[in-house]
Amino acid sequence: MSAEQFWKLNKASDENPVASEKHVPVITVEGDITPGSAVVVKVDVGEGKHPNENAHHIQWVELRVNDLFVARAEFTPVITNPVAKFVVNVPSEGTLTLTAIERCNLHGLWESAPVTIG
Repeated sequence: MSAEQFWKLNKASDENPVASEKHVPVITVEGDITPGSAVVVKVDVGEGKHPNENAHHIQWVELRVNDLFVARAEFTPVITNPVAKFVVNVPSEGTLTLTAIERCNLHGLWESAPVTIG
């Protein structure tokens, strides 16, 4: 992988030779999505099992709401599983667009498909 590919933000829609199914974060919203409530936003890394070794692992995952950084979870290889849960308040009016970005120590940055709540 070239330095340019490593530092660019890879997306699910990109045609990328690296196995995107193991890198693109998947967002699941848990709970009752009603205005004024709080929901749990689960971010799992990829639909397939990503390696979790010292030489190849997920370093962190972050959650963005309406393109604004709101939280990050960092992972230690081997010991932790790269899954994070964040609590997000559902607005009384309007919607929120959730996206997640993760960083693989070998394959760079990957962004999820957006999920809208509210």
